[in-house]
Amino acid sequence: MKNLTRARRRVGRAAAAGVLLLLVPMGSWGQPARSKPAPKAAQAESGDAAKQAEALFEAGQNAHAKGELEKAVEQYTAALTRDPALWQAGFQLSAACFSLKRFSDARGAIARVLEQLREYADSTELREVKARAEGMLGEVELAEARRPEAEAAFRRALALSPKAARAHAGLAEILLEAGKTEEAIPEAKAALEAGDDRLSTLLLLGEALIQAKRFEEALPMLTEAIRREPRNGVAFRYRAEIALAGNRFDEAIADMRTAETLDPRPETRQRLAEIYVRAKKIDEAIALYRQIVTEQPGNTHAQTALAALTLESGQAGEAVAQLETLLKAEPNRADIRAKLAELLLPTAPEKALEQYAAAAKLEPNQPQYLIGVGSALVKLRRFQEAIPAMRQALAKGPREDLAYFAHTNLATALFELDDFQGAAREFIWILDHQQAGAPGGDRKRAAITLYFLGICFDKLGDYEQALKAYNQFMTIATADNQLEIEKIKLRMPSLQRQIKEGKGRKK
Repeated sequence: MKNLTRARRRVGRAAAAGVLLLLVPMGSWGQPARSKPAPKAAQAESGDAAKQAEALFEAGQNAHAKGELEKAVEQYTAALTRDPALWQAGFQLSAACFSLKRFSDARGAIARVLEQLREYADSTELREVKARAEGMLGEVELAEARRPEAEAAFRRALALSPKAARAHAGLAEILLEAGKTEEAIPEAKAALEAGDDRLSTLLLLGEALIQAKRFEEALPMLTEAIRREPRNGVAFRYRAEIALAGNRFDEAIADMRTAETLDPRPETRQRLAEIYVRAKKIDEAIALYRQIVTEQPGNTHAQTALAALTLESGQAGEAVAQLETLLKAEPNRADIRAKLAELLLPTAPEKALEQYAAAAKLEPNQPQYLIGVGSALVKLRRFQEAIPAMRQALAKGPREDLAYFAHTNLATALFELDDFQGAAREFIWILDHQQAGAPGGDRKRAAITLYFLGICFDKLGDYEQALKAYNQFMTIATADNQLEIEKIKLRMPSLQRQIKEGKGRKK
C-alpha cells in the first residue's frame, strides 16, 4: 500500500504542479492602509508606483490564467518591487512558484504575505485570506516533505476557516502517511464536502478507506475517479486491491493489467505478478517476474519470487540459477543461502553444506540453519560431525516442525554410528510426535520409525521391547514397506525363541 500512496501522491503533485491560480481583483481583498500622510510630491510618486504595481499585478494574473507561469512570476515580482505592500501579488507569486516547483521561492513569498497580514489580526474581512495563505504555506511545506511544519500550517488554516478544503486534504494526506487512517478519513471527506473536487483528493479518500478495510465505501470513490478520468492508472490499481481483498482474482487481474498498461511502472507490474501468484496462475507470474528481472537485474524481491515459483513448478535448475544470481547482489542474505542449500541438498550435498554453514555464520541464533548443516552432513555420511550440529540446534529451542527434522537427522546419525541407545531415545521422541499428529505424523513414517526403533531394541538385547515395536510395525505397515516386512518375518521366529529362553536383558 505504500507504493499506492506514492502513486496517489504523484497524481496530487501533478495537479499541484499545474496552474494554481487564485484570481484576486484588487478591491476584493482590500488594500493596506498607509500609516502617515506623505508630502504631496511623495504622494504623487507613491500613487504612480501603486498604479504601476496594480497594472503589473493584473498583467501577472492574466499570464497566470493562460498558464504562462514564468511571465506571471516576472510580473508579480515587478509589482512587488514597485509596491512591497501589495500582498496580493505576493500571494499569487507564491502560487506561481509552487506550480513551477520552486518551493523555496514559494515559501519565502507566502511567509512575507503572512507577516504583512499579521498587521490585520483583528480583521474578519481578511480571516479567509489568512486561512488561504496558511493553506498555501502548508502545501509548500508538504511538497518538501516537511510534514510537522505542513501539519501546523494546515491546522492554523482550519482554525481560521473550518471549511478550508485544501487544508483538510493536506492534513488528510499527512495523517494517512503517518498511519492514522481513521483520522485521515474524515479530513478527506471534509475536503470533498468543502468543494475540493481534485482527483487526488478523491483517490486519497479511496486509499484511506482501503487501508481501513472499508472496501464497500472505497469502491464508489474509485469508480467515480475512473469515470472522471478513464486513463487514471492509480484508480485502477486501487480498485484491483479491493477486488483482491474479496478474492475476486479475475477482476483484480483485469484492473491491474489496465493499471500496468496506463502506468507501466515496475511496482505496478510486480503487484500484478503477486496477484497472479494469489490466483494460482503460476505460469503467468513466472513470465512476468522474468520480464521484471530482465528489466531490473537488481530487483531482489522479483528474483527471490521467481526462484520460489520456478522451484514450485519443478524447474529446480532455473531456481538455483536465480538464487545464485541473487547471492552475487546480496551475499549477506542468510535466507537466500539456506533456500539455495535446500535445492542443492539432494544432488550436491557438499555445496549445500557450504551454503548452510555460511547462513549459520551470518545468523548464528537461527536454529534452522544449523539443522541444515546437520542434514547436509548426514547426507554426506559425516555422522560424527552431524551430531553436535543437531544438538546445538535443539539447544536453541526451535519451533516444533524444525525440532522434528533435527531429531530425525540426529536419530539417523546415532543409528549409523551404532549408538543404538541414543538412537532409540530419538526414535521414541519422533514416534510420540508422529502419533500426536505433529509434522511427519502419517502411517508410512510412523511405520519406518517403529522399524528402526525395533532394531535399536534388538541390538541392545531388549528383545521384548523389540518384539513389541516389530508387532506395531507389522500392524500399520503397507506395501511400500515390503522389504522391511520380509526382514522382520525372517527375524521374528528366532526373536520369539530367544525371549522364550529368557535371553536378552530385561527392561
